[in-house]
Amino acid sequence: MSGTRAFLVRRLIALLVVTVAASTVLLAAYYGVSRNCRTVSDRSTPAILQVAAARQALDDSYREAKRSLASPTLEVEGLSEDYRDNLAAAKQNLAQVAKSTTGGESAGQSLRTIAALVSAYGDTIEKAYVNRDNRTLHDAYLGYADTMLRRGDSSILHRLEGVQEQQQSALLQQTSIGWLLSFAWWILVPALFITLAVLLIHTQRFLRHRFRRLVNPWLAAATALLLAVLPLALFTYQTQDRLASARHSLTQPDIGRTGGPTARKVAKTMRDTHWRAGAVGWIPLGGTLLAALVLVGLQPRIDEYRFQPR
Repeated sequence: MSGTRAFLVRRLIALLVVTVAASTVLLAAYYGVSRNCRTVSDRSTPAILQVAAARQALDDSYREAKRSLASPTLEVEGLSEDYRDNLAAAKQNLAQVAKSTTGGESAGQSLRTIAALVSAYGDTIEKAYVNRDNRTLHDAYLGYADTMLRRGDSSILHRLEGVQEQQQSALLQQTSIGWLLSFAWWILVPALFITLAVLLIHTQRFLRHRFRRLVNPWLAAATALLLAVLPLALFTYQTQDRLASARHSLTQPDIGRTGGPTARKVAKTMRDTHWRAGAVGWIPLGGTLLAALVLVGLQPRIDEYRFQPR
């Protein structure tokens, strides 16, 4: 095998290996950042807002129950509609969020326990109402309802706070880039694509000198194709920025009262991330095209030396 043919064969192998490595790392890095966009939009956001709304509704329900039970019109009006509406809203939110896996199995188990406790809490308020003429029993049941709802580590609101913490932890994992993806984007992807660009440029200079041709159009196209990594890097930055913005919106302390506006804000923030996430399919296609351009650009030059003497 002549020196030129051996060099071209080695260079072809090197270019193909680096192309596969660069495409694989880029695919993994891009997918790693964008993979949770739909999960955050469609699952985590409603689940977090439903738990926050349930906490707020339950807190409001006790305040309304206490006010209603102390009202001079209790005999006529009974427990207020505001109390019943808040309790019903809390139960509905808990039923909805129980269908979600946000927060893991432990959060799901906690929600099932909380749902049972909320029913018991509602029964206790009803008993306080039924015993409205017996001050001792009335106060005992009302105090027991307060304890069930607010007092101690086993109270309903404390349990819901624990569920929210688990949800927030899951959300943090879904919206954080992490050290491995940071390493891939800041070190591996630039290093591999710069290496590929240097190899392509050096190969074209060698071919120009050896074969006296101004340009190899296939390798020139392959070099130009490397620039496609720039919009993908921009998409990644934009996606990560929107994920962080969504996380910020969902960790505000007042989301129990601002569920609707918060949901709309997150939906608007995440709206453009879905098509960016879909760009992950371009990467294997681009890698295949890049490898094909390298092969078409070098194989004819290699074939010119196929029958040269050893």
